[in-house]
Amino acid sequence: MPAKADIIPLSTKSIKYYGIGVLNMPKSYVVYKYPYTDSKIIREVNYDGLKKSAIVNSVDMRKVSYVAYVPDSDVALLTVDLNPGNDWYCVFLDQTTGETGWVYNDNKSDFYTYRRMFYKWGKKYGIRLFNDLPKEEKVLYAKEDKSSQVLEQLSYPKFISFTVIRGNWLLASANDMTKQAKVGWFNWRNDDGTLNMFPNFKEQP
Repeated sequence: MPAKADIIPLSTKSIKYYGIGVLNMPKSYVVYKYPYTDSKIIREVNYDGLKKSAIVNSVDMRKVSYVAYVPDSDVALLTVDLNPGNDWYCVFLDQTTGETGWVYNDNKSDFYTYRRMFYKWGKKYGIRLFNDLPKEEKVLYAKEDKSSQVLEQLSYPKFISFTVIRGNWLLASANDMTKQAKVGWFNWRNDDGTLNMFPNFKEQP
């Protein structure tokens, strides 16, 4: 049975294994047990030419835990656990169990640190807060410091854009229940590496 398209993380529980970033997967690739091509093949993936569904070894595509799969935007992101720097990546195949495998990709532009991911797709589509983000995290500050002045407590921001990222902070502009944009520093990533938001992958009307 085909999986529905447009898989986008909506909550803090959507991504369990963050690793060091994400790898945008090609439409056809092989997953190995170890980082060499004569290793055991764990999985063969091919969704070339498919838009609204994809098949992995003739089973449901949900067997591969993309943290984001947006075919119309050429996005198929797996989280990366390790990258030794030799064009091999250890990726998380299952966000529930933590199962990993190795893929070969000599196109270094397909790997994104989370900072680079936000600049690539967050700039284009805007960003959205995770649905279950605690109230105390939905705050715009005057500086890149939680001890600085609180400029705005966000409730239901419809759209968030940003201009620059500094460390775990970004300078954001948010429309929150009013048409007037609020600007301040937002803590986009926690000290443990987990995210509070994700690229929206939806153009503003």
